[in-house]
Amino acid sequence: MKIGIIGAGLIGKTLAEKLSSVGHQIKIADAKGIDPIQSTARNVGAKAVSMTEIAEEIDLLIISIPLFAIPDLAASLKGKIGKDVVIVETTNYWPHRDGNIEGLGRGMVNSVWVQQHFDRPIVKAFSNINAYSFKMEGKPKGSTGRIALAVASDDRQSKELVLELIDTIGFDALDAGLLEDSWRQQPCSPAYCTDLTIDQLDAARKSAQRELLEEKQKLAFEKMQDFGDEYFTSLTSGEYPEGFVDYAVDIFRSINGLPERNN
Repeated sequence: MKIGIIGAGLIGKTLAEKLSSVGHQIKIADAKGIDPIQSTARNVGAKAVSMTEIAEEIDLLIISIPLFAIPDLAASLKGKIGKDVVIVETTNYWPHRDGNIEGLGRGMVNSVWVQQHFDRPIVKAFSNINAYSFKMEGKPKGSTGRIALAVASDDRQSKELVLELIDTIGFDALDAGLLEDSWRQQPCSPAYCTDLTIDQLDAARKSAQRELLEEKQKLAFEKMQDFGDEYFTSLTSGEYPEGFVDYAVDIFRSINGLPERNN
């Protein structure tokens, strides 16, 4: 497939690398422009292009940017995305970063909010795994302990395409139903960045309690303050020293009463 990726951050560039490695033609764009991402694109087997070029001649478009940037992006791409192009978005709503977005604070599901801005069906995927696990933990199909990713959409055909795509890059894919129900894998639900197998992920989604998500976000932030600057530098840079452990996964498991990881 010909795939365009908007966002050259940790998830975006990992997606580019993994999808390129299994034979897809990848181009990547970022709001910073072409020159700042040339090296990144080259290293992951993708072509750096401008934001005006990213939607041209593609089969699938993946949007991996902060949620607050969605309205401007959707406006800039209006009328430029082919009607047959599948749109995937990876966003999560973090009020400390994205600000107080009207509607989301009153309980609207963030993927539904994104879909409204694009005014066409989108697929929610790659949103319930941390960057480190996504980069390092992919395994061949059938492997023990293979991490599963949740995929939600109101468009069945588009969702099936993304479910198959995920399987090819080293992860199991769980059909997570309609977008309206995707709150079950939002931060900091039991299904969010807890590195679960497909059966565990299915159970975790079913156990989610919507009214507890905001409280759990606050608790997770409190617990993460115990880790030093070196950990956060590695986490945000994507440069992981030997022996690195992403403690965020353990925190998300802990606040949701999930068993400790076997590592």
